[in-house]
Amino acid sequence: MRIAIAGGTGTVGRLVTEHVRAHGHEPVVLSRSTGIDLITGEGLATVLRGVDAVIDVAGPATLSAAASVRDFGAISGTLLRAEQAAGVGHHVALSIVGIDSSEKGYGYYQGKREQERLVQAGHVPWTILRATQFHEFAKQMFTRAKLGPFVVVPKMRSQPIAADTVAARLVELAEGAPAGRVTDIAGPRVERMAELARRYGRAAGLPGRVVELSIPGSGGAQMRDGSLLAGVHAHVAGPDFTAWLIEQTGSDGVAKAAQAHRIAGIPIIREPLPTPPEPSLSNARELIAGLQQAGMPVTLTIEGEPRRLAPAVDAAAFRALQEGTALVLTRTRGVDATAAVRYLPAAVEVEVSHGPAPLTSAGRQTSGLDRSRAEVRRLGGATTVDAGDDGAFRVGATIPTT
Repeated sequence: MRIAIAGGTGTVGRLVTEHVRAHGHEPVVLSRSTGIDLITGEGLATVLRGVDAVIDVAGPATLSAAASVRDFGAISGTLLRAEQAAGVGHHVALSIVGIDSSEKGYGYYQGKREQERLVQAGHVPWTILRATQFHEFAKQMFTRAKLGPFVVVPKMRSQPIAADTVAARLVELAEGAPAGRVTDIAGPRVERMAELARRYGRAAGLPGRVVELSIPGSGGAQMRDGSLLAGVHAHVAGPDFTAWLIEQTGSDGVAKAAQAHRIAGIPIIREPLPTPPEPSLSNARELIAGLQQAGMPVTLTIEGEPRRLAPAVDAAAFRALQEGTALVLTRTRGVDATAAVRYLPAAVEVEVSHGPAPLTSAGRQTSGLDRSRAEVRRLGGATTVDAGDDGAFRVGATIPTT
């Protein structure tokens, strides 16, 4: 095949070009560096002759809603007209998960909505793939968001994916027949973007202190409230951020400096507690592993086939696990606690318990469950607390998923 790549010199475009070559096809890079103007269309008519498919990963460097709509509209309109004239049979566009979660919102996403509208209304058979943010976004923060000694990162819950995984999927789609809006693609873990930037900075040895900033307005709300996370039917693929970061830099970027403390004049070296993971059951094992590393006697079992949950359900279930574990571990000392996550056909269930044991002074308090209990109730679920006369204790939460 002869496959053209609009934006073929960018973060994703370079990787798409590599995958096109690796599959034995001929790549045609459409960018200013190859003499192509995607806004005016200069040079397009000639290079699109004999092209079977166009993969559009071009993206204007703007955060303004007006400029984003204008530029995405111009690029998509120019490409589609040139493709139709050249007889190109397939247009593949890369878009972003969650861009239609609100009518307004982040300016760049308004431009992506305009792009999708033009592609769907055009005369060239099309495929649109929506993906979550890339792992590479953490690296880009150190060049695009550097303000003096600070790196300003928006407060954002994300489910990042490796750009290479997305590039491979785009080429796979271009090789096939036009398929319309295909299943979204996302990475395996829910993360906090500021923490990813901090870890990338440590791993790569980059200067700059990462500062997390809440973006005002509906665009910032989209970033914070889980609107940009993958839906329940998304295809989860590729390495998580830790694996990707190790591959890129040789380090996982986690702060490992031991801290010295003195107790009764005796120096004690204690490892720093891990940063709490983002509220998602995809991070349940990390949550419990962090507690175990801190010396907490708790184990975790996961029953049933893990599946992607709606963001609100996912976050509420994680918080029930987090608060339930904290409550159980503060009730007693020296008794092992067990935690379980169960994926049922129409619900997800979280349970934390310990066996008979003497109680601590905080042993009869349950106020630590207030937040998760309210979230579970709002989603139509229920939280239960059972305390035995012998000191045994169990806290559970069940949330419907249908």
